[in-house]
Amino acid sequence: MSTEPQIPAQELAQRFAQLVMMQAQNILYLLGRLPGPQGHTPPLQLPEAKMLIDQLEMLQAKTKGNLSAQEQKLLDNSVTQMRLAFVEASGGTLPSMMPSPNYGDEPFPFEEEPLDDGASGTGEPQPQSQAAKPEPEAPTIKPEPVEEKKKYFKSYG
Repeated sequence: MSTEPQIPAQELAQRFAQLVMMQAQNILYLLGRLPGPQGHTPPLQLPEAKMLIDQLEMLQAKTKGNLSAQEQKLLDNSVTQMRLAFVEASGGTLPSMMPSPNYGDEPFPFEEEPLDDGASGTGEPQPQSQAAKPEPEAPTIKPEPVEEKKKYFKSYG
């Protein structure tokens, strides 16, 4: 018996819609389509807008088959509209043509776990193979040499 409070389905649908609309609003702001808090238009921020569009596309892929018809339509329309807004703001560059942002040098913390289909008959998870995966080498960044300039020089002699 679970002690977690159950959230009504209607409230979950409302929260999902708010999440999608907030992402879309943030994308439009980054594309210069919405004014900032003081009423000024922010500078165009294409890499950041692409990252948020990528997040909406990830949400679309991860929730496929788990949404109501209305939720799916909202998400699909939002992704399409944000892609079109990106193309217009970037002068015809598709989001898929933009370089992907560097999401960090650390390896992804989640690994795909095999689903226990009960084939072993024990109901226990099967051990994962311990094959060593070569990690990609991180690019070395050499700092540029900085010329040290003295502001003044005192001589006693």
